[in-house]
Amino acid sequence: MYPLLKINKKKISENTRAIIKRTKKLGVEVTAVTKCTGGNLEIAQAFLDGGATSIGDSRIKNLKNLAPLACEKWLIRVPMPSEVNHTVAYATLSLNSEIKTIRLLDQAAKAQGKTHGILYMLDLGDLREGLFIGDGNPAKAEIESLIAASFTKLEQDLTEIKTMENIHLRGIATNATCVGATIPTPQTFGAFFKVKAILEEKYQLPCEIVSGGNSSAYYLVDNETLPAEINNLRLGDVILFGRESAYYHCYDYLHQDAFILDVEILELQDKPTYPVGEIGRNAFGEIPAFEDQGIRRRAICGLGRQDTDTDHLFPLVSGLTIVGSSSDHLVIDVTDAETTYQVGDIISLRCDYVGALHAATSSYVDKIVINQ
Repeated sequence: MYPLLKINKKKISENTRAIIKRTKKLGVEVTAVTKCTGGNLEIAQAFLDGGATSIGDSRIKNLKNLAPLACEKWLIRVPMPSEVNHTVAYATLSLNSEIKTIRLLDQAAKAQGKTHGILYMLDLGDLREGLFIGDGNPAKAEIESLIAASFTKLEQDLTEIKTMENIHLRGIATNATCVGATIPTPQTFGAFFKVKAILEEKYQLPCEIVSGGNSSAYYLVDNETLPAEINNLRLGDVILFGRESAYYHCYDYLHQDAFILDVEILELQDKPTYPVGEIGRNAFGEIPAFEDQGIRRRAICGLGRQDTDTDHLFPLVSGLTIVGSSSDHLVIDVTDAETTYQVGDIISLRCDYVGALHAATSSYVDKIVINQ
């Protein structure tokens, strides 16, 4: 059935090996992130076969699917207080920033007869999750005051965490380029490493894991400027799509086409390129702009914005242009295509991270793992 998302296990495995070869030189272990595949078990195994040491996901349902795997499983989104029982049941470790939630995890772990690992999450300036500590550079007075308060809170939290019998603080973690679009550089980890020193020297807590971010930090691996203190990265985008997420650089030693979305042509007709009549808002409340290019041949395909973000799809055949979409229809100009199409034919589209993320988690898109 179509639309059909084809996920190439072989290419993902090859990408994983190529990346692990480079991270291993720097003493960095990789937690491979499965959320873009909806927690697909086969792809998670491909990560492990390629050398990843643990699997990470932001959804408990996905970690539950991955329970058969004999590896550490990380919940990489801060747990909801309402899901602490499932967090302890299905995650070896979780990223945390709220002492209230850590208390609940301690209680849940005690009830289940387990010890639950945590990484204390620190915000260096991207302004997503984590205790805000800045990047260690001088800042405005109000920000310096906030940072000072954060370090006071940090020490209060560490004092309490150290007394918990069922929580094992294994280290620290940070994130970048997700909300504030801040790019990690060797200079932005100053405060991060200050916390590492506090854990180890003042509280005598071994900082086993120093997780320095996601695929936006991979360029520091590629050019070998990643600070030596960092020994873990949580990577999904760069493994799956062969592109780091700080500058969107694609690497020639990685595949960029492991996710292909096949769509079926429902209608194939010649039509004007400028609408007839008064133009208002489209189905999504947008006022679109049009350029009159005369009569063109258009394929209407069975895929829409309910299935994925159509701005993040790229035709594999040259001469094809995506010109629009609604909830359930994708409009592709095939006038200049190398191929002559018929109704019922399939058009293949490469997905980037956003396109694949939505398609992989849509119940209207069929998925298949291929190995070729």
